[in-house]
Amino acid sequence: MTEVEQQGEESSEPIADQVAEATEEVVEDHPWLEHVAQLGWLAKGIVYTLMGITAAQIAQLSRPSDDASPEGSIGRIADAPAGRLLLAVLCAGLLLYFLWRLMSIAVLRGHDASTWADRLGYAGSGLFYLLLAVVAARAAISGHDPEDSNSVERISRSLMDHPAGRWVLAIGGLAVIAVGLYFIIEKGVRRSFVDDLQGVGSSSSQRGFGRTLRIAGVAGWIGRGMVTVLVGYFVVRSAYRFDPDDARGFDRSLRQVAGTTPGTALVWVCAIGLIAYGVFCLLSHRSRRIA
Repeated sequence: MTEVEQQGEESSEPIADQVAEATEEVVEDHPWLEHVAQLGWLAKGIVYTLMGITAAQIAQLSRPSDDASPEGSIGRIADAPAGRLLLAVLCAGLLLYFLWRLMSIAVLRGHDASTWADRLGYAGSGLFYLLLAVVAARAAISGHDPEDSNSVERISRSLMDHPAGRWVLAIGGLAVIAVGLYFIIEKGVRRSFVDDLQGVGSSSSQRGFGRTLRIAGVAGWIGRGMVTVLVGYFVVRSAYRFDPDDARGFDRSLRQVAGTTPGTALVWVCAIGLIAYGVFCLLSHRSRRIA
């Protein structure tokens, strides 16, 4: 094949595939880049572990001062000794997780529906933790806890001001429920998260660690999915009742259902699941792979 033909073939190659090839070459030439980005999973694990601890306090029918939310996790760190330094480290870790998601998007090939769903999912996840990194940075600079605000309720109220906002809110809530069910069924029950890990349980010395990691992953994804479904349920209910105050984020959803015995049991399950997911992120960061 001549050089001209090679150039013509490369130019006809989809841009997504060209980006994927270039990204893979960069990662292969600079393996430290993937190792550094893996540290972002440690920051994510800390956030979810603290969320789970606060959720457990809610299940005990106590009233913790912090929220069982990502922002509440930042508030907990801010109140700790050397909190501002810890927040700066957490901010750096969350930015590394954002970098991980960018690279994950870049290495995806193809244009089928599944691939685009992965791209959108990674982009949404990366943007969420980028915004959380900004919250951590502001708290580190100011030395104060992040402001307590129900962003879900605020968005719901804004949508209710528009004629079609009620329907948009209902569709958004159903989409959140669908995401939660995906976490429970695909990630938790079917254990598809194992496909994203490298070398887990491949040797006899790793089998015990691999078993622990899988148990934490199954419990974590199911717990995370249940909390997500709860948030979606309250969003849909607020659209049905035409009351934005019915919308709930992570923290308010857990507090809402904790008033009864079955509800308290449900919150305990969610708390254990969130802690398990945090532990899963902490333990699995070295097993993460970009490609």
